[in-house]
Amino acid sequence: MRLIDIVKKLVTWVCSFALALMAFIVFMQVINRNIVGGSFKWVEELSGMCMIWITFLGAALATTLNAHTRIELFVNLLPKLLSQSIFALGDLVCAVFSVALCYYSYPLIVANLHTMSPAMKLPLAINYIVFFISAFLICIFMILRSIEDFKGNDKQEEN
Repeated sequence: MRLIDIVKKLVTWVCSFALALMAFIVFMQVINRNIVGGSFKWVEELSGMCMIWITFLGAALATTLNAHTRIELFVNLLPKLLSQSIFALGDLVCAVFSVALCYYSYPLIVANLHTMSPAMKLPLAINYIVFFISAFLICIFMILRSIEDFKGNDKQEEN
């Protein structure tokens, strides 16, 4: 099994765990409010953190599946070699954007290492580190996909 497949499985597992945890604690909060009449202060924070992690890691997973929105109608009308080159160039531009997101998210993480969340007293950097992780993964996945696109161009030229 390739390393990239292991990373995909790990990210899928983290997203699945976060979704299950969020569903469980929100369900528990609803039951607690309606039956006991009270509520937990930390549920909103933890469910928000789970949603942030699901969103950004899910974006990285969508990159592996080529599931992000892109306008392909006009590019697909071009000759195969040119359309593959345009898709590869678009993937590289997205990779550069992801590198910029990594670069600018790092100071945000460092600035929030000692800022604690109100209810759970966890560092708010937990919310921001996922920006860095997902942008890094997106960059890697985009570079790998653009390499595959360029390899597809080589195969077309050989045939």
